[in-house]
Amino acid sequence: MSVRVKKEIAAELAQQLSKITNEAKVDTIGIFTHTGARVAFFTKSPADPNEFSAIAASLQNAGNLAVNRLNFGEPTDIMVRSKNGFIILRKFDEFILTAGARNIEVFQKAASVLLAYSPKMKLLLAKIPPGQY
Repeated sequence: MSVRVKKEIAAELAQQLSKITNEAKVDTIGIFTHTGARVAFFTKSPADPNEFSAIAASLQNAGNLAVNRLNFGEPTDIMVRSKNGFIILRKFDEFILTAGARNIEVFQKAASVLLAYSPKMKLLLAKIPPGQY
């Protein structure tokens, strides 16, 4: 399932995601809801967008449950690192910004770029009315 957004918002999202992709050197980037609906998705890998959105939502929800059970407060990021890559999920109210790359050496840079773009992305995603997702 995907979320329909107005053309103006879609253009702004595309511009911001392009900047993040270039600065962070990530291979995969997407925005999803907590229920797995896709707002935007791009990848250089053969990943299925529907499957990836469901996985991102599951990871975010599992992370929320884990930190809440431990009384760690509201999670901001969930990071999954492997031998050959990584995925970072950054929470924005009802949305999840997901970025990943095969090059593990850009992990720290990607995390910093996502943090730097957080205020802009949060404001932009707030323009999507709740009835659209």
